[in-house]
This record gives sequence, C-alpha cells and structure tokens, in this order.
Amino acid sequence: MDYRALFIVPIAALVLSVSAATPRMPDDWHLVAIAHSENAPSNPGYQADVDPATTAIGTPTLHLRSIGTFRDRPQSIGAVTHNAGGYGGRRVRFTAEVRVEGASTWSGAVLFPNEGMHLVSVAQGDPGVEAQLPLGQAVRADQGWQQVQLVLDVPAGTPIVSLGFAVVGTGELWARRLRFEEVGPGVPTTTSTVGLDWASARTDMAETRRAVARLPAQALANAELN
Repeated sequence: MDYRALFIVPIAALVLSVSAATPRMPDDWHLVAIAHSENAPSNPGYQADVDPATTAIGTPTLHLRSIGTFRDRPQSIGAVTHNAGGYGGRRVRFTAEVRVEGASTWSGAVLFPNEGMHLVSVAQGDPGVEAQLPLGQAVRADQGWQQVQLVLDVPAGTPIVSLGFAVVGTGELWARRLRFEEVGPGVPTTTSTVGLDWASARTDMAETRRAVARLPAQALANAELN
C-alpha cells in the first residue's frame, strides 16, 4: 500500500467510519497508555473510541479520555496513535481540529519519527529521551474547538512516523477533520514538544527499580495456569 497516497486525503474519511451503534477504536489506530491508577491493574486508565453521536451527523470524531483516579506520581499518559510509512527524508504536516475538557496537565496533538510505544519510553524517562521528545501542540482546555498543526522533518531512513493525540494526567480530548500530508521546504517546522515531564519520570522509575531490587525472592505465581 502506498501510504503517501493514503494520507494525502483527510484521514477522517478513511478510518473513522464506524457504526453509531457499536463505538470502537477506528481501524489502524491504537491506544497506548501508561496509567498509575488507584485501583490498578483493574483500571486501564484511558479509553478511546469514535464518539457515536458524531457519526450520525457525518463528522466522525475520535474521543480519548482518562478513567478512574490516578496517583499524583509518577505521571500517566494515554494516547491514540496511527503509524505511517514511506516518509523518510520528507517534511510532513499533521493538522486537526481538537477540543479538550477538564485537562489536569497536558493534552494535544503529537507527531514523531517512531512507533507509538515511544511515548511510553518518554513517560518512563528512559535513557536518551530528552534528545528525542515527540513534537506536540497543546490545546487549551474548556475553550471549544481549536486548529492544531505539527510539521516535522522526518529523518532519512526512518521507516515509521507516528501521529495522534495524547492526554497526560486526567482529561478528555476530541479530534476531527484529521489530515496528514507532505509539504514543501517553505512550511516552517514545529519546535514545541509534548508536555511529558521526563526528568521527574526518570527519578520515579529509579526509585521504583531500587524498591523492586529490595524485594525478597518470590515463588512462581499460578504455576497451575488456571
């Protein structure tokens, strides 16, 4: 499949077409989450689907929301992402209309030359993340629909570009009229990055690893596989 031809038209028309009676994640989109919730692991932290009310009026809208209660530290993130191939060495632009309600930390659009799990690496403060933070445009909460735009020079040889939306902490995000396309050198690139506190995350993860290292030896759980 030629992804460049696929994404030159509005994404919403291609992948957000679902039945209003059975809301689900749109095809080829993925939910990525790292949630530090009060009742983990029963609470996944985030949910995403196509808002069923929007398909009936002909404007399918992606809906991402936090669920449950999170611990104050470390940070939690939920994101919906889509991967595109064939853009190595090109300048690309991702645009959408986005609305955010009740955001506690950061919510907005993201674009980066990696697959979606890279957001988890950033949220955990993995080594080297400060040099490869995803592009991000924050959306002001509780102020209606806003236009977002992210422009990235994709490094040559990069097999995958990920685009999508993220909620850091709690909140709800809606996105519609998505578009992804190659642009010329006259379009300026974006410099703002996603609002993830990778430095604090690195400290939190180091403390967690030290605590786990002090645990006594544990027997294999559920060896009966029942």
